[in-house]
Amino acid sequence: MMFDHCTLLFLFSSAATVQAEQSASGGSGGSGLGGSGSGSGAETPIHILFILVDDLGWFDVGWNGAEIKTPVLDQLAREGVTLTQSYVPSVCTPTRGAIMSGRYPYHIGLQRGGIRPTRPFGLPLNITTIAQRLQTAGYSTHAIGKWHLGFCKWDYTPCERGFDTFFGFYGGGQDHYTHRKKYHSKVFHGARVSGLDFRRNRRLVTNINGTYSMEAFAAEAIRLISEHDKHTPMYMYLSLQAVHGPLQAPKRFVDMYKEIKNKNRHMKAAMVTAMDEAIGNITAALEKAEMWNDTLIVFTTDNGGPVNSGSSNWPLRGSKATLWEGGHRGAAFVHGKMLNKTGYVYNGMIHTVDWYPTLLSLAGVNVDDTDLDGMNVWDAISNNKSSPRQSFVYNLLLTDETLSGGIRFNNWKLLVNPRSRRSEWYNPANASFPELFRKPLSDTLLFDLDADPTEHHNLASTKTDVLAMMMSRLNEAMESYVPDLIKQNPETAKSNPANFGDAWSPGWC
Repeated sequence: MMFDHCTLLFLFSSAATVQAEQSASGGSGGSGLGGSGSGSGAETPIHILFILVDDLGWFDVGWNGAEIKTPVLDQLAREGVTLTQSYVPSVCTPTRGAIMSGRYPYHIGLQRGGIRPTRPFGLPLNITTIAQRLQTAGYSTHAIGKWHLGFCKWDYTPCERGFDTFFGFYGGGQDHYTHRKKYHSKVFHGARVSGLDFRRNRRLVTNINGTYSMEAFAAEAIRLISEHDKHTPMYMYLSLQAVHGPLQAPKRFVDMYKEIKNKNRHMKAAMVTAMDEAIGNITAALEKAEMWNDTLIVFTTDNGGPVNSGSSNWPLRGSKATLWEGGHRGAAFVHGKMLNKTGYVYNGMIHTVDWYPTLLSLAGVNVDDTDLDGMNVWDAISNNKSSPRQSFVYNLLLTDETLSGGIRFNNWKLLVNPRSRRSEWYNPANASFPELFRKPLSDTLLFDLDADPTEHHNLASTKTDVLAMMMSRLNEAMESYVPDLIKQNPETAKSNPANFGDAWSPGWC
């Protein structure tokens, strides 16, 4: 019988199961205090901890002024470099595709949205992922948490895309305690089907029902760190389920926010603080393993916060899944002793696609791909220099020959046919968020983000010369448009968990 690498690691691992009590020990820890860094040129390799949080809003963290308690993250951001113009796609799968490929979602067919568990496709197999590139440089690579880049066949799953180990789930969301995904679709004749979605490498994990997912993922990260040879470079892709719905958190965190009257905001705050504590436990493990001084942490949300489930992007406009700044401008920072300058706020423009060449360059991997959209921004971030990035594409999406999209160039932002739902400003100081209504909008909007970062003033009718220049840039971007894969891959009932022993599993495309 043939086994893939991940399966072999599972069979010979001394810790094939996660003990929930492991993650409950310790406090917020991991302050990042003390020690002198080895620097990027030292003999000790640079370890990379890439923390991707799900559905975290701009105003869901303490360092942006939120009422939510995030002491660990606040300190890491304060000691590192806080990124005020770190742009991300506005929904789950596109962001993950951009991280893995260094390409805009509209260049790899992932621009329409998240991959549903009934769609027979994934991150295109001709993509060489950042994990695969790091493996060639001698890195030990680990993926923990949410995948959401396709699973209809094994070739799409993490162990085949460059990760030595995987502990998490394939889909876009699930119950944080039962780890089951419920999905309603017409292909199931209107029924809501349910299945387990949790794996260690390729093998189903069936013994953690009742363990909060954030605790399980933190325990796995801590175990891997404690067992790791610090002289071997490590890349850990910690793609958290937090703080994505359903809104669930351990009671001790829920009890911390009784003063928040809005139920969704109350639960979202509890989830954020639970996540903050878990990250503190992970950073404490890095210190204990003597890896802290040589670890670069990249922390970012995958998209703006969904205002319909308690998040806030205040004072930015809009929500997750919109073209507004609230959908794309992400809470983010970097932390590490190898940064030349620390303790400051970086206002330069960067995009998710930039992490691919930036991290590979730090790892000593030659990046000469001509089809990358990403730029190496390390020198800019590390030395507080001007960003090499002056423009980017928010997204481009064709639906029945109608284009919806946005583009940025310096201080200018152009939107064409933005969705109008959740297009307002949502301040959590209100007793309840405003009604999420659909409001008529102009089909062409132009903003000067330097003067108007909250997108109140459409200048399309007065800055006609700028509008013409931006439209030209948008049309140029459309020349490299790749048709979206969702439209090409209709849903199928073949993925029904009933066909795979009550689990969402590969093997149906």
